[in-house]
Amino acid sequence: MICLDSSRGTAGPPGTEANHALTGRSEDLKSAVESLQGGSHVAVFVLGDSGTGKSRLIEAVVAELAAEVTPVRIHGSASLTNVPYGVLGPFIVGLPVQDATSQLAVLRTLWSHLEEEKRATQKPLLLIVDDAHDLDEATAGILAELAAAGWAKLLVGAAARPGLPEPLLQLWFEGIAERHDLRPLTLAQTTEMLEGELGAQVLPNVAEILWEASGGNPMLLNGLLDDARKDGTLLRQNGVWLFTRHLNSHGDRLTDVVRRQLLLRSPEERQALNLVALAEPVARDLIESVAGEAAVESLIESELIRVSDSPPGELRLWHTVYGDTLRNLISPARSLQLRQSLLRRMDSEPTSAEGLLRHVSWSIECGAEVEDRQLLRAAVLASRLYEDELARKAAGLVKDPDLQMAARAVIARTRYNSSDYVAAWEILDADFGQGNTLPSLLAGSLLWAAVMSALGHEPDEIMKRARTLQHAGERLAEARPDTAQDVLAAVAERLDTMEAMVLAIAGDYTKAPADAELPPPANNLQAAFRLTLDAERLLAAGKGLSSFAVMSQAVEAAGTDHDELYFLTDFLVVRSAAAAVQAGDWQAAETLLAGFVAGSGPSLISFGGGVHAAHGIILLYQGKAAQALHTLGAALEALRLTDPQQLFALTAAMAFAAAAEVGAQTKAELFLADYETAPAALPRYMRSLAAMAVVYGKARLGNYPGAIEELKRLGRPDQATDTAGLELDALALCLALGDTDAAPRLLELQPGLEGPRAAAICAYAAAISTDNAADHLDAAKTCEAAELWTFAALAYDAAAHAYRAAGDTLRERMANSQRRRCLDRADDLPGEDTAKSDDSLGILTRRERDIVALAVRGLTDRQIAAELQVSVRTVEGHLYRSYAKLNVKGREQLPGIGPR
Repeated sequence: MICLDSSRGTAGPPGTEANHALTGRSEDLKSAVESLQGGSHVAVFVLGDSGTGKSRLIEAVVAELAAEVTPVRIHGSASLTNVPYGVLGPFIVGLPVQDATSQLAVLRTLWSHLEEEKRATQKPLLLIVDDAHDLDEATAGILAELAAAGWAKLLVGAAARPGLPEPLLQLWFEGIAERHDLRPLTLAQTTEMLEGELGAQVLPNVAEILWEASGGNPMLLNGLLDDARKDGTLLRQNGVWLFTRHLNSHGDRLTDVVRRQLLLRSPEERQALNLVALAEPVARDLIESVAGEAAVESLIESELIRVSDSPPGELRLWHTVYGDTLRNLISPARSLQLRQSLLRRMDSEPTSAEGLLRHVSWSIECGAEVEDRQLLRAAVLASRLYEDELARKAAGLVKDPDLQMAARAVIARTRYNSSDYVAAWEILDADFGQGNTLPSLLAGSLLWAAVMSALGHEPDEIMKRARTLQHAGERLAEARPDTAQDVLAAVAERLDTMEAMVLAIAGDYTKAPADAELPPPANNLQAAFRLTLDAERLLAAGKGLSSFAVMSQAVEAAGTDHDELYFLTDFLVVRSAAAAVQAGDWQAAETLLAGFVAGSGPSLISFGGGVHAAHGIILLYQGKAAQALHTLGAALEALRLTDPQQLFALTAAMAFAAAAEVGAQTKAELFLADYETAPAALPRYMRSLAAMAVVYGKARLGNYPGAIEELKRLGRPDQATDTAGLELDALALCLALGDTDAAPRLLELQPGLEGPRAAAICAYAAAISTDNAADHLDAAKTCEAAELWTFAALAYDAAAHAYRAAGDTLRERMANSQRRRCLDRADDLPGEDTAKSDDSLGILTRRERDIVALAVRGLTDRQIAAELQVSVRTVEGHLYRSYAKLNVKGREQLPGIGPR
């Protein structure tokens, strides 16, 4: 078996690495220590698969008990499993040969030795048994007797399979032993372990990818982590750990482990293991015909390879990360020899996508010839799976001139994967409209349009340049009159699909025609893009729930085979999440994102930044600015490396707003610079949101005249188009800035708006209009139900003011208490460098703090109103509430406050 427990046999206390490996095992550690200290248990058993940290947990227990016990170590040995009392040799060296098989004689000699140890320390004995699954039955029986008689306690580690010898297991059956079965780490435990090891913020997709690659095995996790840090795959950037490329699973540490342990296998087992690594998934009978049934069965029992259920009978490596390591250890000559031995027994080439990739990759590695069409198929598959290096290798080997254009399109995909849009465009544009056959003419044309969009070109400009494809189609039709109609129809359909796609990418809802004006869609992609544009129109109109429903139809219409637009699912997820977030359906948004992460696999490195950005925007909308800042800042670092959905500018704008909200001015300035230098390739709706977030952030940071008017203008960018959704966002920000004059317009919009978020904000606006305490309380509860904690706090604050004006101090205190509770739900994260002012000012709302700051500077009510672009009445109301909260009589008693 490949042994992953490299700490086996160490006697010292667990060091830093061991402590990290014990992440998630603290309860096991505590329980084991207490059991050995108490009187009800005589043994503690620690069982688990190889690499789950059995030895490290045992060493941690020994370290905890070091001052209380006399530790004596016994190691099981596979070579001595059939030798009675073989592992006890060091303790019974003085035993006469004729008594070597006498249980009583062995027990007396062993006990005499143990007593000497005990007398020297004057502490109870603790027998520490590692690899107990390799103990012979006789030794296990003696150890069980020692423990049952109370002469010593046992701390035993064993592999889950084959498990404990029967005599030791009997102690557990009798209830005098405690058993701990170590399971693989969960994702949360893996995240905790990484944060402890790396000592800084870890991008969530780092934990997700390492957890999936390691299968939760702590030793594999540590190996992958060390190798990734060493080769630069895992990099700390601006305080955030993230992946710069796809995970390398043949680094030095994993390679050393595998190389050492391969020496323990028989030649037949090594051959079988190498064949599976090179050809997986591969039929079991095929491997058995080469290496023998016994070798395959041994590897299955040792959990080095496994038999898949679907399709049945195929062999795979137990841990996929072994694959690259094993393949890297095989020389090209040996690899070619193994390939030939396997091909002689194969009836046909692999038919599954995974099998084809391995077959082609293996052939390339050992220099074997591969047919051009098979190379191209493999290149396409590899690019979809983000195996960009393999995709480029396979595509670069295509020699057929008729296929080379499609092969170059695949290479362009790999550049798109890494957000190198200029390189992708250079490849695609050189071939655009140049094909001499219909497949080569259309190859890469959709990706060309997507790249043009990513580079910031408008739909009209893209379609104007796309006429080259139409002219090329006409020339091809003239040259081949027998298929002219098919060629012209195919080119026309492709141009229609391209137009639908670039409009959808641009999110230009002003150009979304009614369904009655359009012919039926010619293909699934066109249907999906039309639905996406319609969803964008609904989103701008404030109908988030309807938009989300339409996006669900778009996902269904698109299907699963997206040909060259392999990133379509990610595109649709982003638009669906935007609809759910605007509506305030946080559960739908989180479920959508969680489902995407679970099924994304290798694409998580490319698209993970967008997922984390969506999480950050949800937090910001909920009023959890400090948490949003933490999440958005990390997402932004990931998007600097790869941003296939062009979300960098939006994320930077939202991060700027979050930083401004908590007063982190230095961070805010950096995020603002990021936004201002970012490519402007955002969809129309998101572009408006980003601009609003920037205006709001500038207003929160201090003096920004005209902020309210600018927000209202951004909410109504086109008077001829229904943009009630944008106006909702703009007016919500105005309310957050203290502009109560926004309330009447919100109430006018309310009948056309959808979702709990809009309902809650409009409830607050309605309460402002009546200024009734009961209405403010109802609005606060509505905002709480919608998880809009900032608006809930504002509503409770207004209720408290109304109660105070009515002389109801009891209800005023109750409302203030509820307000503080809501603010606690949106409190700062520990360690954030948020601006802190005088404690007495902490009870003020953000707008009240702004107005008090200007009043302290000597501005009159009218000047403050002009400065903040609000009414004089609003300023007066906020000042009166501030006086009451601070228990002062007027301006002259206001405490000093610095600018936020």
